[in-house]
Amino acid sequence: MTARTLRLLLVEDNPEDADLLLHELRQAGFDPQARRVETRAALEQALQSAWDVILCDYSVPALDAPTTLAIIRDRQVNTPCIVVSGRVGEEHAVTSMRHGAQDFISKDKLSRLVPAIERELRDSEVRIKHARVVSTLRAAEASLRAAFELIPDALLIHRDGRIVHANMAAVQLLGANGVEDLIAKSVHSLISSAPQEIFDLHRSETDLPHEPTAAVDLSMVRLDGRSVDVEATATPVLFDGEPAMLAVIRDVSARRELVARTMQVDRMIAIGTLAAGVGHEINNPLAYIMANLGYASDELGRVQRSLAVAAARDPALEPLAATMLEVIAVLEEAEDGARRIRDIARDLKNYARNDQEDHGLVDVREAADSALRMAAAEIRQRARVVREFAEVAPIRAGRSRVGQVLLNLILNAAHAIGEGKPDANEILVRIQPVGDSVAIEIRDTGCGIPPEHIDRLFTPFFTTKPAGKGTGLGLSISRRIVRALGGDIHVQSAPGRGTTMTVVLPAARHTSIPAAAMRTTAERRARILFVDDERIVGVAFQRALSREHDVVVVDDAGEAFDRLRAGQVYDVIFCDLNMPTMTGVDLFDAIERSFPSLARRVVVITGDATDARAGALAETQRAPVLEKPLDMTEVRAHVAKVLADSRSRPMR
Repeated sequence: MTARTLRLLLVEDNPEDADLLLHELRQAGFDPQARRVETRAALEQALQSAWDVILCDYSVPALDAPTTLAIIRDRQVNTPCIVVSGRVGEEHAVTSMRHGAQDFISKDKLSRLVPAIERELRDSEVRIKHARVVSTLRAAEASLRAAFELIPDALLIHRDGRIVHANMAAVQLLGANGVEDLIAKSVHSLISSAPQEIFDLHRSETDLPHEPTAAVDLSMVRLDGRSVDVEATATPVLFDGEPAMLAVIRDVSARRELVARTMQVDRMIAIGTLAAGVGHEINNPLAYIMANLGYASDELGRVQRSLAVAAARDPALEPLAATMLEVIAVLEEAEDGARRIRDIARDLKNYARNDQEDHGLVDVREAADSALRMAAAEIRQRARVVREFAEVAPIRAGRSRVGQVLLNLILNAAHAIGEGKPDANEILVRIQPVGDSVAIEIRDTGCGIPPEHIDRLFTPFFTTKPAGKGTGLGLSISRRIVRALGGDIHVQSAPGRGTTMTVVLPAARHTSIPAAAMRTTAERRARILFVDDERIVGVAFQRALSREHDVVVVDDAGEAFDRLRAGQVYDVIFCDLNMPTMTGVDLFDAIERSFPSLARRVVVITGDATDARAGALAETQRAPVLEKPLDMTEVRAHVAKVLADSRSRPMR
């Protein structure tokens, strides 16, 4: 039988007694690997090694059993210690056991030694395993407590309606200074909306479920009195050995606000799409309304001038002449209203263009005027508008995106001013060159912005406006647009002193927007082909130009091309962009292929200037593009230009 190794530490001053103990152990089948010490220093050094058991003589000089046991205890050594002494007395045994000895054996009864050692070895193994389990549990508890604190959701543990523990997320959610502010607080006092049952413990310790309750929406009251929307679940648990309820609480205020704002943004997108469609549909009827109003004004003007001459000879005609003047004035007012409708429809379409529009040359002065017209209803009762527009180079950008930025800044300026005192307040829009850039300054005399809000102005969803007045996205999106164009937005503001927003954008190089200096009177009568699938638009166009030019109206692009192939000659061709079967672009391409020289006489017209096809034609200068409703002055100018360029030579 193989001897069992036994690591043995002997505290013994008598070598013979030590040999006697070792002999006893060998006889029992142990192979003792022993070390004998008899001084304090030797004992302390020996305790740095691992031992299975310590045998200690009770009365070693300067190192008696109580002293040895005290040293073992101070060093936190878990090795079992058995006192073996030649002097056995109840008093010594009690003293030894009180100081931590596992047993007390008399040297004249060494038969008890081996069973005692075997018992202690077994107990020591159990103690070691128990210590490991305890250590593991303590480490797990520490990890769980750390996790409890690190979980971002608020956690409340409560019993009998009173909070017994909480994590830092709960402290922050409920506006407490620390966990101690929540301990013993009634959990129901923190709930302002039903159902409160989610915080009630109905099950006993033996009926604890493994799954949490279904999540419910609640409104909780912070310690400062403010409400916060939360989503909560609860699970019965054991805490400190007794049943309790663990509530997991998630702040959903930001999520609900995001959903609400997203819905509002979706509505705005839908409204923008609808506005663009409405603007497009308005253009065709508006085209013939404006053309007919212009024709009626011109014709009545001629009649009125004849009446004025006749009334000078016959006073009876004076009332009729006066009425005619009034009718002409009414028509002029109607024309002005129609132009305003045209501008609004055009602005709506430009504003509604998507982010993928091609970048072209944009006159920021026109964009600012458009934004001011769009915001007129908001400005009218708040402030007067001051324009200071210097001559500036164009910028290369998407027109709608520039308009979106300027409209947002102008609306913000208007909303910073209360209604009722428009004469006392001002919104200044100043445009000026700054080096190689264009600066657009929008200054208001409104309430101003507190310093602590300046740094957050461009944060998504941050807004100082009342509920329903803003999404908190306008400035964030505006800065993104401006920076994508290579520019930036700067803010200057102070409470009570108004706000100045300055947009700086790089000017387009080596380009300019020419002034409208074309001739408006043709040098001769022209033959014009007008192609539009809405014939009433063509009839109005024909009527408006009938005194100056010969106009042929066709409502099908294919028929128009057939006329050209048949040899019909036209000085100028006006062609609508959007037509069924054969579009205006298709017709232009066909003319360019079959009659290259005639392509220079084509003018494209469109009810949707945001159409990418129209933009491509204008950008490449393949053909001029006019927006519906047509401005007849602009139409006459284009006719005059084409005639001048061709020097009266008709082309096929």
